[in-house]
Amino acid sequence: MKGSERTIASFCTFVLSFLLFLLFSFTTSAQFVAFSHPGGFYVDTFCLSMTLDLVPQGTGPYQIYYTLNGSEPTECDRLYRAPIPLSEACYSSSDLYRVPTVPADRWFVPDSVEHIIVVRAAAFDSTGERCSPVTTQSYLIDSLLDRRISLPVVSLCADSLSLFDFDTGLFVPGWYHNPHYAYNTGNYFQKGRHWERQAAFAYYEPEGGSLEQDCGLRVHGNSQRVLAQKGMSLYARSEYGDSRFRYPFFTHSPFTIHHSSLDSYRRLVLRPWSASWSSVGIEDWLCQRLAEPLRCDHLATRPVVLFVNGEYWGIYFLEEKADEHYVEEHHGVRDEEVDLLAYWGNEVENGSRRRWNDFVAWLENADTRRQEDYDRLAAQVDIDAVMDYMLMQVLILNDDWPVSNVRFWSSDSTKWRWIFYDADGALASFPDNAVILDYMTYRNQKTTTHTSPQATLLFRRLYNNRQFLEGSFHRLRELVSTHFAYRNTAPLLHDIVRQVENEVPYQIRRFDSPSSMVRWRMALSVIDDFLRTEPEAMVNEYALYFGLAKPASLPTFAVYDRYGRQLLPPGSSEEQLQGLPQGMFFLRYADGTIVKQSNNQ
Repeated sequence: MKGSERTIASFCTFVLSFLLFLLFSFTTSAQFVAFSHPGGFYVDTFCLSMTLDLVPQGTGPYQIYYTLNGSEPTECDRLYRAPIPLSEACYSSSDLYRVPTVPADRWFVPDSVEHIIVVRAAAFDSTGERCSPVTTQSYLIDSLLDRRISLPVVSLCADSLSLFDFDTGLFVPGWYHNPHYAYNTGNYFQKGRHWERQAAFAYYEPEGGSLEQDCGLRVHGNSQRVLAQKGMSLYARSEYGDSRFRYPFFTHSPFTIHHSSLDSYRRLVLRPWSASWSSVGIEDWLCQRLAEPLRCDHLATRPVVLFVNGEYWGIYFLEEKADEHYVEEHHGVRDEEVDLLAYWGNEVENGSRRRWNDFVAWLENADTRRQEDYDRLAAQVDIDAVMDYMLMQVLILNDDWPVSNVRFWSSDSTKWRWIFYDADGALASFPDNAVILDYMTYRNQKTTTHTSPQATLLFRRLYNNRQFLEGSFHRLRELVSTHFAYRNTAPLLHDIVRQVENEVPYQIRRFDSPSSMVRWRMALSVIDDFLRTEPEAMVNEYALYFGLAKPASLPTFAVYDRYGRQLLPPGSSEEQLQGLPQGMFFLRYADGTIVKQSNNQ
């Protein structure tokens, strides 16, 4: 089949699905299949019953057909006659984990995978025509799994052809794979609406709480698309049933990183554990936690376990998608008003690059040592936000920045702001910590893997201004003595490890990433050492690199409790914090800056 024919076929499939959705949405006589038990966690097995919520339509009598392999049912599938005893016999026998989803030299096949039970059912009339939407439920039964999964679970169900077909499957090398360019070609590198497939999405909390709805599914990421454990984008659309994911995924719970007040989202991302450069899995998750108190935009995220058509698919991170809808949800700017750019304006993800191009054309010749030029820059860029964004990348020594993983936005009423995302290449010590500063201030005309003059233009202009340079150094010292102090970062790391360590052996058996628990713990010890030593070392490196005088010690402060009572006098240092009782207090620096702090000792 030629490429154009495949595109037409894909489009026709989409149109037919949309028309079927309209039929079921606007016809009050549609048939719906009701399940006796909702999807989610169960301790032991039971018998599942299905009934029709039936209003006569079409040609009766009506019957229920169902599948156990994640595909949408047809009249050729199983006919429901009596309650179904849920057991291992209900597991899908498709063995999707054996289908190659990467070039041969990267393909790892586990001996077996865990399963959950997925049931998809619909009503059919006597002519064999489907006359109801498909109802999907997923069941996680402890006695069958021989364990209780402690993380939230996401279950995705889609026709296997949508995911693994040679011509149109999202997860396979397929038609678009070129063996001469094995690591940047394949079906999974295709983008756009034609490469979105309908899927049934379910989310289950171990202690209750769930969401089930159909959504659009695409492959997510850049070079990571070649991994066996694919990243995925999820799109809530009215044509699939609901235009939003109406669930507070990131409100306060044992599994959250950011405590967001949002209770619905237009789009979500499933980031794979395997995307981590070190295979330790947690770098981006930890860095998003570290970014939480900063003034730049960052993403809410939480770990989940994924099943695809009932088969175990490893540890993922459910995360906000850094797009125009994120901006609307967090800043109240309508998505159609947002200019969202990537790769320093080389890609337009929403809106236009006109405003950015005009700004860069001026910036090329600006002399920000002059106050009027710096003020003009500050009128267009959120200085506090970009300062924290830059310092965050410096403090985590992000080896995949500043050329890559850059996304920023503005509107007619908003200055340019940067979204911190994708820290999979962070928290690994450079041979010389100044390398990240070289990346950020690179002046040569040649673009390298990590940096380019285009990527550093704004940063170079900012550092030309003494006010910004000294302000950034003060902010760096403040962050290192508070948010990035080891007494605060170590508990975050330990909490993260506690949440996922029981699941890591299953991730290893499924994807060989990491390769063993021993290597995982060794990689964790590297991150722990990084948090212990690197932030303070960066203060010295920063001062040396930019020719700044480093004070004999980190900034001093006075300490107050939440009622305004002084606990330590002005001139106190962080060593004195160790003697304070456990609880919350506030640090007031000499310049009036106040920072909330917590004593976890």
